[in-house]
Amino acid sequence: MLIRSGRILLAAAALVLVPVAAVSADPTLSYPVEDARADFAQGHYEFVGIQLADTLELPGLKEAQIREVEAKYRIRPLNRRWQTFANVEHDPAKLQRLRSYCIRYNLTLWQALEKKRRDEAFRYRY
Repeated sequence: MLIRSGRILLAAAALVLVPVAAVSADPTLSYPVEDARADFAQGHYEFVGIQLADTLELPGLKEAQIREVEAKYRIRPLNRRWQTFANVEHDPAKLQRLRSYCIRYNLTLWQALEKKRRDEAFRYRY
């Protein structure tokens, strides 16, 4: 009886853990804030976007910020449409993961750049 209930508990735990493993399948999209801070510290001022069919989407930024980013900085797409026929538009879970990562990464990088601009503008000079 005890062995049978143990097997049932293990089976239930396996069913619960499978979706968690599927969500965190891409380890490169795990830490957007840390990634943005590390890139900023290294001097890589490169925003991230999502390549869709017609446009490159920059989640997390307002229209004025997007225009400034497009004019001054590089934009790195997280997905490549030409690598596979299964585009990100057909996988809503992957699209949501990409958007979440982009929002946090872009906001963190934007805030770091704004702080750098303010520090340079208000730095005491003789």
